[in-house]
Amino acid sequence: MPPPRTDASATPLVFGDALLALTDRLNATASYPEAAALLEQILEPTGGLVARLGDFFEAAGEKAKEAEEHDGFDLSYDFEDAASEVRNAGVVLQTAPAQMRQLTPAVPPPRSARQSATAPGLPAPSPPSTQPGRTR
Repeated sequence: MPPPRTDASATPLVFGDALLALTDRLNATASYPEAAALLEQILEPTGGLVARLGDFFEAAGEKAKEAEEHDGFDLSYDFEDAASEVRNAGVVLQTAPAQMRQLTPAVPPPRSARQSATAPGLPAPSPPSTQPGRTR
């Protein structure tokens, strides 16, 4: 994570902070359906973040063209390419929320009775000797 900005006059990065908060929520989810619901916030084809980000880059390209300068047109092409790439990512990932929802949690391997009686990280006690005449 980048260090916090120290310039008091800097505009807060509210959209980046909102996405970071959504990422933190995704990392903290307890179930795949909960994760899928958050993915839908990003990947919903008409109103999700990816769709809106494509719109944003397209608008930025139009704004750059308004300058009617060579550099403005070059910048507009860069924004149009970005809009296309972002939208393509949305198309590629359009089924991801449904796929996430269908995942099942990993089941931990069963522990034997002997393992469950042992504290984590400690070796299991050795069994008593079965040889006649021997004591511990």
